[in-house]
Amino acid sequence: MAVRLRYLSHELEVPIGQFVIGRSADCQLALDDPLVSRRHALLTVRTDGVTVEDLGSRNGVRVNDSIIEGRVEVVHGDRITIGSQEMVLEGVPDESIIAAPESIAFGTTRASTLTQQTAAAMMQREDLREEPWSESTTPGISLSFSSSRAPFGPAQPDRRVTALSFIGSLADKALTMGRAEEAERILHRSLNELLEKARGGTLPPNEVAAKAAMYAAKLASATAKGSWIEYIFALYSCTEQLVPGSVVDELYSAVRKVKTLDMAILRNYVESLRKRSSNLGPSERFVLQRLEGLERLGGLK
Repeated sequence: MAVRLRYLSHELEVPIGQFVIGRSADCQLALDDPLVSRRHALLTVRTDGVTVEDLGSRNGVRVNDSIIEGRVEVVHGDRITIGSQEMVLEGVPDESIIAAPESIAFGTTRASTLTQQTAAAMMQREDLREEPWSESTTPGISLSFSSSRAPFGPAQPDRRVTALSFIGSLADKALTMGRAEEAERILHRSLNELLEKARGGTLPPNEVAAKAAMYAAKLASATAKGSWIEYIFALYSCTEQLVPGSVVDELYSAVRKVKTLDMAILRNYVESLRKRSSNLGPSERFVLQRLEGLERLGGLK
């Protein structure tokens, strides 16, 4: 049975391993709440149960309205309060179904009713200690996917992609319901932090950049803001990679919907590709032609 956190109107899947909740973008679940510390709580999902631990936060962690000390076991239906944000744990495997030794913390071979999980590497405890809170934020939710201190070892799938898919699923639901502003609020901080890191020389993997670009294109269509189109070409100017064809297809729709668009960054990006066109393969040259068409379409606005 999968472990989930029910938060607001969403159910968030939590994998085997460690899951940090806090205000920092480095956390797996980042809560924009002034009562939440940068690294507030650690949720550890094992084959035989789940624990929650206060990471030295200012305001503490509550389970079912009681302040906890140290590491506490939590079960299905328990309410976990972090700052002013309450979430409910759901789907914790029943001990009568799964009999795993207490020493198994991060998943080896599980009972026959479950699939095999890759073991997760432990975080260094000093990396989890709380830093003083020093800024005010607006309540909300985001999920980091570009942390340079990812808590999972190389045997795990790329957690940055998983995390962006994780938060993106929330944004997709909001977009489906016509709530463009909510989708933008969910994605805004993580997408912009990714761009800032890219500008500083910390480039995301290609699959992370592609996913970020697709969400930016969707936001451009939903909000009619040209800034999200500009975001894509700013990001890909940093990576010096070709924007994926699927994103370009989405951009043809988005460009028609936005109210204003700064064409300079698009033109500069396309021009840089033209200079390298001799190194492009047939499919890549086709994408370049599509981008040139997009440039002409944007110039009509």
